[in-house]
Amino acid sequence: MHVTLTRRGWAVLAIICLSVAMGWQYGPRSLNAVVAPLLVILLAGFVVTLRLDRPTVRRLPIDDGFVGETREAAFAVETTGDVAATVRDEIGTGLALETDEARTHAPESESMPTHTPATETILDGETRVTYDVALASRGDRTVGPATITIRDVFGLVTRRFEFSETSSVTVYPRVYELQGALDKRLHEFADATARRNREEFDHLREYRRGDSLRDVHWKAAAKQPEDDLVVTEYAADAGLETVTVAAECATGLEDELATAVASIVTALRETSIRVGLVVDGTVVQPSSDAGHYYELLAVLAALETGSGTEALTDRDRADAEIRVTARTGTVSVAIGEGEAEHEIPFERLRGTSERARPGPAADGGDRRNAGQRATGTGDGDGAGGTGTGTQRSGVLT
Repeated sequence: MHVTLTRRGWAVLAIICLSVAMGWQYGPRSLNAVVAPLLVILLAGFVVTLRLDRPTVRRLPIDDGFVGETREAAFAVETTGDVAATVRDEIGTGLALETDEARTHAPESESMPTHTPATETILDGETRVTYDVALASRGDRTVGPATITIRDVFGLVTRRFEFSETSSVTVYPRVYELQGALDKRLHEFADATARRNREEFDHLREYRRGDSLRDVHWKAAAKQPEDDLVVTEYAADAGLETVTVAAECATGLEDELATAVASIVTALRETSIRVGLVVDGTVVQPSSDAGHYYELLAVLAALETGSGTEALTDRDRADAEIRVTARTGTVSVAIGEGEAEHEIPFERLRGTSERARPGPAADGGDRRNAGQRATGTGDGDGAGGTGTGTQRSGVLT
């Protein structure tokens, strides 16, 4: 339990001590009117503060996002009655309080100022506390824990509570538009895959809503009763519909590698090709599941900074249609193998603008949500974080 006096409380205690000393010297009768009320108020502050029930903190989920995006961090504070309090929350490495100062800093900076969002407010029943946090660098990031400092009605005594519960958010790498040879090569690959697959007839079936009219088998449809439409199903060649990206990098180039691979994976995804990934000993098999894209991005987000990646094996390189390598300060991308291999620096392929990032709604709500993971029970008293702030309708600033 951590109960302390505020500056106002120390001032009151000093007045009481001074008055007692003067009363000892000159007699107490003239000072009773000052000492007695102050002493009662100070003792009442201690009693009231100690009798207050511990607040309950419930963290709310944070949507995962890409570097450069902003997310709302929020938690609910429950109290049994009205209480004046200062609420603070901690922001982990790789995140920053969304302020004008934070927005002017270089992106993906681990050292950018995070601040400690805080507000002075009145907690009454359930109070929702929110603030905006900037996703500064890729990785699994943490928001929290919170610290709540309550005080008596006269502002003389405070009691601080610490809460161990935190929320997690996965920050995906930046994704850039591709230009030049690689983007052209990827689209040519997708077009060739589509043409090849359409040459392998499988069977006919009834027309379903959403089927392309170019797949309608008009001769067979003319023979159907009531002119029912039928469409042609083509055999799928999984070897042609999948691409595996293999990647490796030297120490210190993890961010550059993650950005390059994420950009390539996103471009492939938009061509409806199933994408697999091999990086740092992790193998993600090609899939068309709705959440597969974010699974790939999560692997890239988790690459440890400053340690490099595990070297690819000869088999990894041979089995991969695309190989991304970061060495000596440059990132190179290779497509094909042998004499047909085409290698080009990623800097020549990267566009000047970031690609529009797909959100949860664009993917049917299947974006991974690491913010729903919470740890801790929120128990325990003790000294907490520091910081200053102003009230803005329950918003930490």
